[in-house]
Amino acid sequence: MKPNRLPTTMIWAIVIATAVPTLMWLLGWGVDYSQTNLQARAIGQENVTAYVVQQYLIGRALHTILEWTAVCIALMTGVLSFVHFRLKHDVTTPIIGTALFFSGMLDACNILAADGIIPGVENLNNFLPFTWAASRTFNVAILAAGTLPFLIRKRPPSHPEPRGETRILFVMAGLFGLLAYLIIQVLAIAFPVPDALYPELWVPRPWESIPLLFWIVLGSILLPKFYRKYPNIFSHSLMWCALPATLLHLVAGLGSRELFDANFFNAYLLKIIAYCTPLIGLLLDYKNAYRAEIELEKTASKLDAARQIAESLLPADHPEVPGIDAAGVSFASEAVGGDFYDYFELADGRFGFVVSDVSGHDLAASLLAAQTRAYLRAYAASHSDLADIMKRLNESLVEDTKHRRFVTMFVGAIDTSLAGFEYAAAGHQGFLIRANGKVEVLDSNGLPVGMTRQNEIGVTHTSRLHRGDTVLIVTDGITEAMSPSGEQYGIQRLLDLICVEHERDVHEIADLLYTDVTRFCANVRPVDDVTILLLRWLDEAP
Repeated sequence: MKPNRLPTTMIWAIVIATAVPTLMWLLGWGVDYSQTNLQARAIGQENVTAYVVQQYLIGRALHTILEWTAVCIALMTGVLSFVHFRLKHDVTTPIIGTALFFSGMLDACNILAADGIIPGVENLNNFLPFTWAASRTFNVAILAAGTLPFLIRKRPPSHPEPRGETRILFVMAGLFGLLAYLIIQVLAIAFPVPDALYPELWVPRPWESIPLLFWIVLGSILLPKFYRKYPNIFSHSLMWCALPATLLHLVAGLGSRELFDANFFNAYLLKIIAYCTPLIGLLLDYKNAYRAEIELEKTASKLDAARQIAESLLPADHPEVPGIDAAGVSFASEAVGGDFYDYFELADGRFGFVVSDVSGHDLAASLLAAQTRAYLRAYAASHSDLADIMKRLNESLVEDTKHRRFVTMFVGAIDTSLAGFEYAAAGHQGFLIRANGKVEVLDSNGLPVGMTRQNEIGVTHTSRLHRGDTVLIVTDGITEAMSPSGEQYGIQRLLDLICVEHERDVHEIADLLYTDVTRFCANVRPVDDVTILLLRWLDEAP
């Protein structure tokens, strides 16, 4: 089943269910409790009057059952649409639900008046057909009025605050219920209901033409446009409910010539089908939401396991290298990410460090990050030439990713004398903050790894390092962090903070930088992974 459409089997079920009462109308079939039919069937009965009265009461009882079935379906759909709004915050659904709820209340008051519970109805032959047409007209008019604003506005409405909106919607539903009661009371008591049945005419119930025209326009133009603009199962089911809703007015308007005749009940069957269709759409939507919730829980469990594995790959403590202090932090923007930093040892005994950023920040990025870390550690353990290590790493990633992903990296190796270090920056840059606060940019000297086999990543050597000099490497989750106004944090803001705070301990600087970025983003979760690594020279080189 497509997520925004009714299943094909359900559509066929609606079509077949609609076709049955329609064919019964065309063939003249159905349950008939009209006065004319009862009089004809009473011929030969011992007590004609008793038989007619008995069968007539059976017809009224059947009418009551069908009407209350439709009422219950309409009210249930209305209430569920409010619950749907509460769960999914779809602001279009309550408008439809309000129309259905109001229609159900009109139907309820209608049957209460027809059964004499609401007093004042004297002529059911006019009252029932007229109030039926009035109820259907109000229903389709509210439906049209509710969908038009959503079709006119260019952008989908924003999701309002659910609690207050739900309260307002329930108040509206109560007011609509009161309005329905007043309408029926007025029709039953305040003034005589106009003639609604003309058995001698080709169209015996002409009032049906009003909701019929509404439904033709709504079903052929407005509801298909509404579904295209707001595609979901409920709007799709609403579009299909126009089929039985339109045909019921044809059956009632053209076929029903007496109260409780066969087409009177055929039209009620079509009304029940029309009410059931959006209810089915809501129930299927709930079913999909439940399945999605289960899948989400499964995915969350898997992502949590992946996150724990990814976090376990980060260094637990700063490296125990005499003369060097280091601090690093890394936070994924989602459950898992593609950033990492690490410390390692080269084959010649030099201390190495890396900051890496895999394109993307999803599960695939996390897997590639772990794979990249494993390759780098393996090549570094068996090779000393940084250029050779980066060449082998690039070839391995090109082979594995097939150019679908790439990795920016800043890889450094510190001299055993601590007099300097060399680095390979593949699409990544770093910063050297001197002890006096002066900043030197460590520029990229190659393309990101994994992009092309022809990638020649250079190696740059930096010497004459002194006590207090600090290397800073960050990923673009820092520099491209956005404020609520759309401003980027930027490199200059980063360097300004470092220049002011460069004399602090590297662990304090890392925490201050992350805190400042978080404050800049107004505590909104970053859209990209964030990684910071600082290394400081504690002693002069011998």
